[in-house]
Amino acid sequence: MLELVGGGELFDLVALGGRLEEKYARFYFKQLMDGLNYLHESGYAHRDLKPENLMLDNNFNLKIADFGFAAPAQGRDGSGMLETQLGTASYMAPEIHLGKSYSGPGVDLFASAIILFVILTQRPPFSSANPSDPHYRLLAANRAEIFWQAHKDAEEGEEIYSDEFKDLFEKMMALNPAHRLKLEEVMSHPWMQGEFASEDEIQAEFKRRKEIVDEEAHNEREAKRGQRNDATEKRKRTRGSGNPDGPLDKDELEEQYRQLRAQYGEYELNDYDAEVFNKTSFFTQGDCIDLFLELQDHLDALGVHA
Repeated sequence: MLELVGGGELFDLVALGGRLEEKYARFYFKQLMDGLNYLHESGYAHRDLKPENLMLDNNFNLKIADFGFAAPAQGRDGSGMLETQLGTASYMAPEIHLGKSYSGPGVDLFASAIILFVILTQRPPFSSANPSDPHYRLLAANRAEIFWQAHKDAEEGEEIYSDEFKDLFEKMMALNPAHRLKLEEVMSHPWMQGEFASEDEIQAEFKRRKEIVDEEAHNEREAKRGQRNDATEKRKRTRGSGNPDGPLDKDELEEQYRQLRAQYGEYELNDYDAEVFNKTSFFTQGDCIDLFLELQDHLDALGVHA
């Protein structure tokens, strides 16, 4: 059974709605910590935390999603360490980049600190937490003042980072995993004792953000529909120029589609083996004729003619 998350992705709500004030970021960071605490105590690590994998339900409560890279928190062999290098590069801990074994819960906490930075600033703190990265190297070498100055310059001199946040972030970003804060230490950190957005404030703020995201999604759908319709009309005019009866109507196009299906029926996906089927099949709610015409336009552009 799947749960409906009608609030959308946290990533979209920040990318299109703007960075979060600290009280809103603190609200969601606490929910993330609560979720990770439950996950880790249940014996699992996520290993691919990022804003795109944090969803909001209809009441704008945070839900952790996409457990495709999840693994036992104690490791496959019970040693407490994991070996596989995976995740999203910009959210991976340095020990993963360096090919070392790592603690699953530890790298989840590392990624969560980067998420906090992103939702507070609307941009990542560095390209990757690799010691060779020029921005992460400043944190790893205890030259945080230069790191923060660089980000202040990116804000045109505006100071948007509280001292408590800087301290929390630096301590969660330590190069040595043994020097990073544990989850209970994060929860008791002074930054976490600050103001939280109220439920009413969350509802008002994220309804506003959701409207922005929904409008953008609607505009994108309309733009794609317009492009598809233009391509369809162009194809109709092109085909109709050599047809004494004029362009083909939709029924005629459907008949042409059926004829092609009959001609190439032996290549139906359900005749492929399971591996090929899984890599080539897809679902769509779009009109099949429009999809067929769009695909045919694309093949024509590539010089592939049926």
